[in-house]
Amino acid sequence: MVEFITGEVVERGENFVVLKCGNFGIKVLTPSSKELSGQITLFTQLILPAEGSPTLYGFRTKEEREIFRLLQKIPKVGTKVALSILSNFNPEELKNIVLSGDYEKLTKVPGLGRKLSQRIVLELKGKIKEEGEIPEELYQVLKALGYKRSEVKSALKGINLEGLSLEEAVKEAVKRLSGSKA
Repeated sequence: MVEFITGEVVERGENFVVLKCGNFGIKVLTPSSKELSGQITLFTQLILPAEGSPTLYGFRTKEEREIFRLLQKIPKVGTKVALSILSNFNPEELKNIVLSGDYEKLTKVPGLGRKLSQRIVLELKGKIKEEGEIPEELYQVLKALGYKRSEVKSALKGINLEGLSLEEAVKEAVKRLSGSKA
């Protein structure tokens, strides 16, 4: 609905900023607002609760917003806990915690106990991908063509496969694996 918002920071609190957008001042809840100043763009998530008022959440990157969305799908993790997690860990740190299974680090976040931390790591494990990870479908097709995982991983290093169909990803991979960069 509201994909992003750009404006000048005119007020800042612990977990919010007020952006001046034209003649409007819009309050946006953020994981941490310490570094936010001047003209900024935030990727947003608008939440319209059944009761209460609509709330706009803002994130520095799309990746941060996506993690917020993933956290929202976990039972007992509300918006406050999700913001608190993102205030304490950037997306890369959170990925490392999830991929290593180190839920103890999450227990340092206010409002997170041991059980909920374990649940978050467990729930996010299959949803957060390691950098350079090959989508399983793509790997299975390339494996059938005789390529090894290590070959595929090195050939596709640095390529953004998001947004490509399986067919397009296979074509790009075969092109790179056969030595053709054209």
